[in-house]
Amino acid sequence: MGACSQAQRKTSCRSIFCCLLHWRRRRETCKFHGNRCVTSVSVALKDQRLRLLLTTYHQAFLSPGGGETELHQLAEYINDVGVRADLYGPNSRRLSAYDAVIHFSAHGGGEGLLQDIKAAGKPIVLIPNFNFFDQQHKANDVVQRHLDLADLVILRTNVEKDLCQKNFVIANDKIAVVPPGIAPGFGKPAEEGLFQSAYGLDRYILWVGQIAEHKRQLETIEALQGINIPLVFVGGYADKRYYDQCRAAAGDYVRFLPYMQPASEILRSAMQSCSVYLELGDDAPGFSSLEAALAGSPMVLNDHPWSREMFGSLQIYVEANNPTAIRAAVTTALDTRTRNQLTEEMRSRHLQPGPTRHLLELLKLKVGR
Repeated sequence: MGACSQAQRKTSCRSIFCCLLHWRRRRETCKFHGNRCVTSVSVALKDQRLRLLLTTYHQAFLSPGGGETELHQLAEYINDVGVRADLYGPNSRRLSAYDAVIHFSAHGGGEGLLQDIKAAGKPIVLIPNFNFFDQQHKANDVVQRHLDLADLVILRTNVEKDLCQKNFVIANDKIAVVPPGIAPGFGKPAEEGLFQSAYGLDRYILWVGQIAEHKRQLETIEALQGINIPLVFVGGYADKRYYDQCRAAAGDYVRFLPYMQPASEILRSAMQSCSVYLELGDDAPGFSSLEAALAGSPMVLNDHPWSREMFGSLQIYVEANNPTAIRAAVTTALDTRTRNQLTEEMRSRHLQPGPTRHLLELLKLKVGR
């Protein structure tokens, strides 16, 4: 690298290429501009930034769904608030370059990776993404190993925390509750009527998420036959056999639309304009239910403890295996037409980057930063 020009020497240096300042040696001074020029100060600040590695189990992206989308979004949110985050893979750095690791999921296969990370002395934050409500789950031993390896476990609700402590061995000070976050793009209004114009719809019932047997889309299709308002599914599928069953049972009133980019204007429009948002799986609703609540959609949800903690009594709850109750609940929601009951609460509690900042403050306490 050559010396700076005369013009550059007379001004505050903003380029490390002219400054010749070593990236890691924070107390070195600029060879051309003297003590603590703009570049030397900025380099010192950059050296202090936390660097995090985000990992998950190795099969996760063979069939990506909501969890994998959440992992990508988490990396983006962390970078947006000034902390460096990399997804583990061919382009990530050596483990020694990171201050801590955030591991997403307690799925089998991830504990081997965590053992190596633990042996290297790196703090581990675990986001289990595990269904603690399933009391018959056969993977409890695998989950326990993940919990044992973690220095901090992040759960989304207090009811999940209670179940985790009831069914697993874990110290109370090792668990923290951080509310699930909504992508900030969902807080923006979409062009009015965009979704209806694109797909030739007026009023419609919306369900966003992967089609899967445990989510009970087939029972919902059967329960709503003849209701005369289109039922629209947005998302892919993991099991083609079950997807084909849903297609076979669907009449002309059911539409199957492909996956839409999170927070895209077309998806925001779908949520902001639907007559009812529906999600009736066996497990807790996905993040789409939070996004629908932010959009102001009337919602019909499976009666689940997670939903009750998130949304209180303002939504309509129903047993997912009761076709008569499903039809009655949807009819009531369509007739009531009440909107925007939870919009402000969702915005203040769940809109990113608030939850990510909360997570990082907890992590910094663990790594002493």
